[in-house]
Amino acid sequence: MALAQTSFEGLDLTDEGEKDKKKVQEPAPPPPKPVEEPRKPLAKYDGPVGERDITQEDRVKSVQRKLYLKKNRFELAPYLGTSVNDPYYLKYNLAVRGAYYLQDTLAISARLALFQMVPSEDVKTAKQNFQSRIFYSVPYWAAMADAELSPIYGKVAIFNSILHFDGYVLAGAGTVYTETSMERGPAIAADMGVGMRFVAKDFIAVNVALINTAYVDQPTGTTRGGVQNLMMLNAGISLFVPFKSTFREAE
Repeated sequence: MALAQTSFEGLDLTDEGEKDKKKVQEPAPPPPKPVEEPRKPLAKYDGPVGERDITQEDRVKSVQRKLYLKKNRFELAPYLGTSVNDPYYLKYNLAVRGAYYLQDTLAISARLALFQMVPSEDVKTAKQNFQSRIFYSVPYWAAMADAELSPIYGKVAIFNSILHFDGYVLAGAGTVYTETSMERGPAIAADMGVGMRFVAKDFIAVNVALINTAYVDQPTGTTRGGVQNLMMLNAGISLFVPFKSTFREAE
């Protein structure tokens, strides 16, 4: 019994808060800061002189300047054309057009065209098989005055060559002389069209245009008049005078 009492250590009546304080460990020391190595100076560029000394003027521009300008220049454009909207009578024209450019994108022009008509195979079929009578207008010549606007300018690659082009629209009024104009006088006409010029040199270009000329005529053999439409697909060349633009910006 004495030994049992001696070995009994008794109950631990220490406050719970003090026990928790004993369990709290001391905070760990902060990690050492990394040592920054001194930066090495950048190596000096020793490239070719041409690449090292590029100036602002030598840089390639994302939007190139125009190859040719048309302001204060005359344009003379002869061309040939054929109708695309008459299944019975094909019309061919030989025309010449002159224009003066008030601005690079704005011009006033005059056009004179001579017409020749050729009946198609559909005329024989309509007359022989269906006994049809076809009343048609016969234009002899047309004289038109137009205003042109060229809002489009670009470049195209053809056979490893770069051609500059501009697109334009035109509209105007004039007169058409027909088969019945001897009795009724020339017919008042109006035209509208679109076209493109592909520039080969500063003074010469290939010109393609689709122009519709509308006029009122009373064909021979009928008492009714109607609106006639000459829709012509034209192709030719454009010659600019003076040959070199005096307002050139850059090649």
